[in-house]
Amino acid sequence: VKNANYYAFTATPKNKTLQMFGTPFEQPDGEIGHRPFHEYTMKQAIEEEFILDVLTNFMEYKTYYDINKTIEDDPLYKSAKAKKQIARLVDLTEENIEKRVQIIVEHFRSIVMRELGGTAKAMIVTASRHAAVKYKIALEKYIRQHGYDDLGCFVAFSGKVKLSGDDTEYTEAGMNGITEKQLPETFNKDENRILIVANKYQTGFDQPRLCAMYVLKAFKNIAAVQTLSRLNRIC
Repeated sequence: VKNANYYAFTATPKNKTLQMFGTPFEQPDGEIGHRPFHEYTMKQAIEEEFILDVLTNFMEYKTYYDINKTIEDDPLYKSAKAKKQIARLVDLTEENIEKRVQIIVEHFRSIVMRELGGTAKAMIVTASRHAAVKYKIALEKYIRQHGYDDLGCFVAFSGKVKLSGDDTEYTEAGMNGITEKQLPETFNKDENRILIVANKYQTGFDQPRLCAMYVLKAFKNIAAVQTLSRLNRIC
């Protein structure tokens, strides 16, 4: 439309968005760049109490483990790729998962659960679909063993997953017992407290009663802002 103005609103502007909607300006090297026509920062939004500061109560839990010295000294395992693969395997051991599940559940029950009049919910962010499946299985086992019948948990991941040594084909719908479309509405019920995710519901998911997030992966930049912002809704 001739002479029309177009506006884009986003909390996490990417270069493509800025090039399409931003205001052109000349950079020191002579190249044309683009910047937002206006900025309303998260810092200002927090100060004006439109959103919450999700890092106020941030705590870090470190997992310590030893790798056999012969592996450490082996040139085959010197690369960053090999080290990441080893770390991934260690992270997915039953012992590590069981310890983390215990910490998560007990922390949620003792600290988080009573928030918002006893209706608070939590999200567990895993590093992979395999991890999401394993944590769902471990979490349900821990809940059964301790008789915590007020802790309904669900999982969100795409496609199908098979675990090593297990012929079962795991899907989100199969593990939850409901369709993918039903998940947001079902999770909204008071008795359903924990959602385990793997690259789903980390953006665009609005559940104001999310009061805690247990992050089991590394992320940075826009992915970090988008994921942690699931917690900044004011309920």
